[in-house]
Amino acid sequence: MAKKQSFSDKSSKKSHTMTCPTCGETLQFIKFVGAKKGKKDAWKFRDENVGVCKCNTAEIYG
Repeated sequence: MAKKQSFSDKSSKKSHTMTCPTCGETLQFIKFVGAKKGKKDAWKFRDENVGVCKCNTAEIYG
């Protein structure tokens, strides 16, 4: 039988945080949605998960 696992056991595991290779800050992931005009004057939406930190905040938010 499987071992019972409590919430404290689950939360004590190592988290999967990523750091920026440029500045060393932790990345905060957001969903970035961009609109692009495609063929036949139709708008297409592209969404992707982007990591944001101090060094690329101006590029992402504009």
